[in-house]
Amino acid sequence: MDKKLKKFTIASSIIGDITIIFWKKENDIIEEIILSNETENSEKIALEKYGELEEGKVESFDKYLNDYLSGKKVDFSLDNLNLEKCSDFEKSVLIAEFKTDYGSTNTYSELAEKINNPKSSRAVGNALAKNPFPVVIPCHRTIKKDKTIGNYTGGVKTKKKLLELEKNNI
Repeated sequence: MDKKLKKFTIASSIIGDITIIFWKKENDIIEEIILSNETENSEKIALEKYGELEEGKVESFDKYLNDYLSGKKVDFSLDNLNLEKCSDFEKSVLIAEFKTDYGSTNTYSELAEKINNPKSSRAVGNALAKNPFPVVIPCHRTIKKDKTIGNYTGGVKTKKKLLELEKNNI
């Protein structure tokens, strides 16, 4: 099946613009969620990576993401994420991270233990750095062993905002 990628951008969220790259099957399949960062907005990042894409609307997902960003606890699903593009190790990390409770944090080494690979904390960090589905797979909830915040694809300010959003709405 030839998948025709489309994009949908949520402008002006509490963490900046978010561009969702997706395609249609029986339902919407999310290929990637792109967050704006300190230097580039998500539309520009998407354009550089995918070229010009047709605009579309992610019917099954838009409301959940907006609810989450407005402070509501949302039970996201993995069903509409294209995890097939990830390696088996990356999938195991992302699925374990997906199970991290709303409003809580873990460390890279704790996540490595959850996937039964306790010496892989650096590899876990690398897998999270490549997470194509930030917010839905909440890599912002993973911090360093010394309890400092660590890096994030959308920038440290965005990571702090997401952690604060969850902390205030437990």
